[in-house]
Amino acid sequence: MALYHKLKRLIGRALHRYEMLAPGDRVLVALSGGADSLVLTYFLAEWRRKVPFDYELLAVHLDMGFDRGPGYRQGLSALERFCEELGVPFRVLDTDCATQALKAAERGKPSPCFVCSWHRRKYLFRLAGEENFNKIAFGHHRDDLVVTFFLNMCFHGELSTIVPVQEMFGGRLYLIRPLVLVEKSALKAFAQREGFPVLENPCPFSGETRRVFMERWLEEHLYTINPKVRGSVFRAIFNCRPEYLPR
Repeated sequence: MALYHKLKRLIGRALHRYEMLAPGDRVLVALSGGADSLVLTYFLAEWRRKVPFDYELLAVHLDMGFDRGPGYRQGLSALERFCEELGVPFRVLDTDCATQALKAAERGKPSPCFVCSWHRRKYLFRLAGEENFNKIAFGHHRDDLVVTFFLNMCFHGELSTIVPVQEMFGGRLYLIRPLVLVEKSALKAFAQREGFPVLENPCPFSGETRRVFMERWLEEHLYTINPKVRGSVFRAIFNCRPEYLPR
């Protein structure tokens, strides 16, 4: 139970610190089927039973359109059962994200990952607008925050990363990331221990992205310097000293 309580504490801290949820919220949960999104859905459903107000949840899985193995439909059925047990409605949206990503790969730019991400958000934003959802919850975690920071610094020449709460469209929509304080390893361990129905990523580019390269580089080179480096890098992102940065 120690891992459960650790996740509950860290997720609760993020929800409180960044005021991610409010009475009457209608929240889309981006449920890819990965361990992160499954843990996110689980704790958002559980948190709803603990807080003194109500909010709605709808778990949405985007069918990207990539070639899937024979177990994909069974996997979707498992996701539906998972959500049903939590009392969370579940929906699958068919998309053309794979087509758009493959076209980008043929052209050579922009990157297929950027194109796919842009189209995924488009579908979620459209659904939120059509059905009056005011928040979308993503499963980005602590490691994603750090990796994105290094990607933006190394490949885009800026000091930035994903944020816990992001306002969109003049406040009509907010993106929330309740797992932002939790390490990827803890999410994976919890999902495995609980037997969550993790779906295999069907993307043909998933193993050759800049993000995968950066994750591997940090693990093999930076974090091996000292056990404290991992935590120090994460804390540094929240401890910016702009007066000591040139303009």
